[in-house]
Amino acid sequence: MEYDLIGALEPLGHAVVWGGFEDAEGFPRITLQRVGSATGYTLKGRVKNETARVQVNVYAENYESMLLTARQVTETLTSFRGGSVIRCREVSRQDGKTGTGGDEIRLQMLDFRVRYRA
Repeated sequence: MEYDLIGALEPLGHAVVWGGFEDAEGFPRITLQRVGSATGYTLKGRVKNETARVQVNVYAENYESMLLTARQVTETLTSFRGGSVIRCREVSRQDGKTGTGGDEIRLQMLDFRVRYRA
């Protein structure tokens, strides 16, 4: 699932990584991380389809760029079906900001429910 989601977002032309960036990257940039999951079991064992909650963080130097990139992420992921991913649904969105070296970086955190084949 992780590589499928990254692969879906790479054509947007922004730096995309699962987890966090090791080195400085340009803006806007996108990070993804799993913040929860639900694994189902039957009497025969683990089920083949699972659901994860994935947080997508969009970082940009200004508010307009952050909004545009977040909109692109939402449109891309909610229409994406491929590889192990069955469906993505956006469940929440939160604005914020973060500081790096005295600069204020705009941040939007998008939560998606991702149904995928394990």
